[in-house]
Amino acid sequence: FPYTTLFRSDSAHDKAYTSVSFKSDTIALEERGRGEIAPLSKLPHVMFFGGGVVIKLSDETIGAIGASGAPGAKLDDTCARAGLEKIRDRLE
Repeated sequence: FPYTTLFRSDSAHDKAYTSVSFKSDTIALEERGRGEIAPLSKLPHVMFFGGGVVIKLSDETIGAIGASGAPGAKLDDTCARAGLEKIRDRLE
């Protein structure tokens, strides 16, 4: 695998990890990641960039999807949401 492919895979994993850990989509954490919670970005696998989307059943967080590799965090977020929509019917 080219280096960039591995990096994208790691980034997608870290976005999903961050999303499920904070029980929030990472795009919503971006602004806070530059302010009050910025020190947490030094923790392993924490990434405050769009592309991590929580998976919920009712109000319970059960997982997350991470996407990376699009030109920009907003597009990564869009891709993750599209992936979630593809499997949503299997979550119920």
